[in-house]
Amino acid sequence: MNKQFFKKYLLGYETYFSNRLDDVNRIFININRLLDHKKLSEIDKNSIVLDLGSGDGSFVELCKEKGIKISSVDGSQGVNFEKDQLNFNDNTFDFVIFNSVIEHLYSPNNILSEANRILKSNGILITITPNFEFAYKKFYDDPTHVHPYTPKSLDKILSVNGFLKNHLFPNLINKPKFMWDIPLKFYLASILPFRNHTFKNLPIPNFLRGKSTSMISISIK
Repeated sequence: MNKQFFKKYLLGYETYFSNRLDDVNRIFININRLLDHKKLSEIDKNSIVLDLGSGDGSFVELCKEKGIKISSVDGSQGVNFEKDQLNFNDNTFDFVIFNSVIEHLYSPNNILSEANRILKSNGILITITPNFEFAYKKFYDDPTHVHPYTPKSLDKILSVNGFLKNHLFPNLINKPKFMWDIPLKFYLASILPFRNHTFKNLPIPNFLRGKSTSMISISIK
């Protein structure tokens, strides 16, 4: 994809809450809640972070506002994730954020290997992508989606590229932490019946609002 296409594609980003910064702030909070849930270090001012596939730069902007040291790389900058080596030294980053990128790649082996290389020992790769088991009806509505993943296939592709400690969860926003650990968690996340912006006049508990057909992986180097 050329730079002009990327620019047009980024203009079509869907906003789920009030604006893009609100969206990425919820993602940031959710990542840290999940890291805390797994008793891992959270992303804070002491962290060195790379947003790999930074899109419109909203997540980078948010982190900078929080005083976090963050770098970014995106396909719109002319970087080919399937072929190019990243211009960073080995063992540089504490966290690499890989949000809604892997499903756009025919083969993620090169970029996952690069992510492993530039992460410090015990550094963490955060991967967010649709869970094809429950997102299959709409997955190809985005014409740039080329490779779907299930929890099993995502774990396998991460493992073969050097990430042997992978923890996969439904990507639930502002839900009780116990929902990350219950049996059939991906299925239950997909059927939580109501989105935040619907049925507002019905007495639906907040923790039931907002089904999720995406997944999030914490992968430790």
